[in-house]
Amino acid sequence: MEKRDEERTISRRQFLIGGLAAGGALYLAGKLLPVRQQVGSPRRPRTGGLSDALAVAHGDDPAAITRRAVDALGGMAKLVRRGDTVVIKPNIAWDSLPEFAANTNPLVVAELVKMCIEAGARTVKVLDHTPGPNPRASYESSGIMAAASAAGAAVRFVDPSRFVSVRIPDGPAGRSLDSWEFLDDILRADVLISVPCAKHHSTSMLTMGLKNAFGMAGGNRGLLHQDIHRNIADLNKVVRADLTVLDCYRRLVRNGPTGGRLDDVDNSRETARQVIACADPVAADAYGAGLFGLHPQDVPFIMECEKAGIGRADYRERLRHV
Repeated sequence: MEKRDEERTISRRQFLIGGLAAGGALYLAGKLLPVRQQVGSPRRPRTGGLSDALAVAHGDDPAAITRRAVDALGGMAKLVRRGDTVVIKPNIAWDSLPEFAANTNPLVVAELVKMCIEAGARTVKVLDHTPGPNPRASYESSGIMAAASAAGAAVRFVDPSRFVSVRIPDGPAGRSLDSWEFLDDILRADVLISVPCAKHHSTSMLTMGLKNAFGMAGGNRGLLHQDIHRNIADLNKVVRADLTVLDCYRRLVRNGPTGGRLDDVDNSRETARQVIACADPVAADAYGAGLFGLHPQDVPFIMECEKAGIGRADYRERLRHV
């Protein structure tokens, strides 16, 4: 009986020693080896094709001036190839009608969809990571869901499971963020077209093409509003668009980004009713800042993005009114 108890004690001791050894090995493996997780890479923008011009088209028809601005860069066929998957990323963040200018004009989005399909795109996705729990309300009230679907797009709500972690490249000016989550549909797109509206923003002063990267990111985006200007630059290192089409048909000049009053919207022929197209998002935003009476140097995120090598704020020699 005593011998059996001794064997049981030895067996238990061996089990505990073995368990501790295995646990130690797992701990060391966890310290020395990277934990398996879904990791993405920064998307590579498509180079060549479009000219380096900054095209500004004026007029009363949002669709017509959108096409005219893109055609001035060489046309969508210079960017989109047959069989491509294209992601068009507008502002669809707010449950607001088009005339309040909180979201991108639906006619601008629909025209871009048509142009991509004409150029041979296999799939054109339209999406935005909206901040609220009910993206359908924003998609519908903005008019973008109906207009983009009618034009032939696959209009998508963002799937939370499709965000992947990406390490932020250092770049010429270093970085503020180490890594962040981005939507895999954006990272894998053959062509990414950013089509924001130009409006006032209570935290970043303005929101245009460069700030539009927020709607491509996941995680706790509230944290991104701390040191927001440098964070905008870091996000754009990962998801730089191939083409920025800045919707200035209407401009929200106060109480952005949500708006809600028609008195805050500029729809004049002098400083609105235009669409800007450029492959350089820094140049596009630099021009857009001027519509609000600001110089690029007045908007820190524009300067941070220029320092990060994302584009050039001086657009004067590239400017084309069409």
